[in-house]
Amino acid sequence: MRQEVDILRYNECLGKHFHDYPQILVPLHKKMNLIIGSEEYDITSQQLCLIPERMNHQCDYYGELLVLNLSEDMDEKDKAFLNAPLIISMRGEILALVQLIQTELETNPGGSSVKYLYNFLYSKLMENSAPQSIRYISEHYDMPITVDQLAEMESYNVTYYNDWFKQQTGTSPGMYLRKIRIDKAKEMLKTTRFGVTDIAVMVGYSSNSTFTRAFRSITGMTPKGYRENTLADRKMA
Repeated sequence: MRQEVDILRYNECLGKHFHDYPQILVPLHKKMNLIIGSEEYDITSQQLCLIPERMNHQCDYYGELLVLNLSEDMDEKDKAFLNAPLIISMRGEILALVQLIQTELETNPGGSSVKYLYNFLYSKLMENSAPQSIRYISEHYDMPITVDQLAEMESYNVTYYNDWFKQQTGTSPGMYLRKIRIDKAKEMLKTTRFGVTDIAVMVGYSSNSTFTRAFRSITGMTPKGYRENTLADRKMA
């Protein structure tokens, strides 16, 4: 995936234009007036602004600006979530990530840490951009979740919700939940010493056998096999 993360100074955002990729702007020291489409925004140094791809925007901003250009190779479901301007007050994890990116750009601009932080920030933006029920899955994947619950959050009936969900994400609610759970499990298998049964419970499965079947359906291997392969790869590196 193409990564571009730069701090640009002075007139980076000048006049009316658009980009072929989504762009994040953070004015670092003073307010920035920005027109996106037909709407006008005043973005402070405590806010982050996301501009969708190919959306006209206009400003006359002179000052230090953090610019993050998102990948041209984004998933179609990600593009669907990022199809409208997004203004986020930077608090908690998002504020910390932006501050870390600034520090890394100043001290180690060519390092891999910037790309790692960028990916983490991107995932947090996706969580903020996603519809309520999809955010709920990401935040409560370890709990029992039913399609009825999710459909009610969006005020849809279940039949329509299933079709709508697939348009948004490219997959069914059940498969989306399974992939999130298995992604979390893979990370824990790689980075912790928790047993497989413990991890199964922590990502929302009531039994080791159910977890193993779900894990194999996504990865083609058992959780134990995945952990062993990961350890072997580390030893060879």
